[in-house]
Amino acid sequence: MIEKKEVEKLAHLARIRLSKKELSEVPSQLKSILEYIQKLSDIGTDSVEPLFHFPELKNVVREDESRTVDRETQKKMMEMGKDKNDYLKVESIL
Repeated sequence: MIEKKEVEKLAHLARIRLSKKELSEVPSQLKSILEYIQKLSDIGTDSVEPLFHFPELKNVVREDESRTVDRETQKKMMEMGKDKNDYLKVESIL
């Protein structure tokens, strides 16, 4: 049986605050969980081959492409910007 002191230590390590009522209920709950895990480990799975499924991974990021912009579009873009230099100043996205 798991003792209340052990539950308090686990709660402290997990940074979980438990009320007095919860502290009294948790040991029996942990015991039932551990018993269930023991049942699962008693099941014989030595003859069962592990299953592996690796989905086909595909890169969804597009390739970088350089683009040229015609002079008229470039002028319109520069007029919309705050700084009127040979470049556009945009806000940081990170």
